[in-house]
Amino acid sequence: VSQKLYAEKAMRKSIMDYDPDVVVSVHPLMTNVPQLCCQNIEKETGRHLPIFTVVTDLATAHSLWFANNLDRMFVASDQCRQLAKERGKVPDSKIVQIGLPIRHQFAVQADNLGDRMSPAGIEYQQKVRAELGLPFIDKKTVLVMGGGEGVGSLSNIVDSLYIEFTNLGIDAQILVVCGRNEKLKKDL
Repeated sequence: VSQKLYAEKAMRKSIMDYDPDVVVSVHPLMTNVPQLCCQNIEKETGRHLPIFTVVTDLATAHSLWFANNLDRMFVASDQCRQLAKERGKVPDSKIVQIGLPIRHQFAVQADNLGDRMSPAGIEYQQKVRAELGLPFIDKKTVLVMGGGEGVGSLSNIVDSLYIEFTNLGIDAQILVVCGRNEKLKKDL
């Protein structure tokens, strides 16, 4: 509890120094503390500072996402909406179902790709792989990622994928997003 209060005090100072119009939480472990900050700011100043949560999980999500003392919760799917209602007792009036928020460039690429299994889609994939400098432009490609820091077991997951692909005779290249995790990059 003392760590939560210390984190709240430091975060509240940062929020007040920045003076935002709204606070947006995008991580389940950082949902309750910003909410508490906004409540305390309102108590101190009389100004309501809205708090939004954007649940970045598609279908299953940790219970910590669903603290209900917020102004809006943005979810990606019917499954997450149901979890918010069941686990967090978040009322429908506070839930906005919008799909997963993505960078605009991803949507542009999806439009350019079209049907990924069509000849034009396959050709487009090979063009992008060539532009990225991948060693193979005509192989199946598996993208593995685990957040900006890379999850702790990502190296084991990649090793298991490699072994499984080899055992099944699947000829594919595995791309791993390591983020800032230099140890993971070195291990791989």
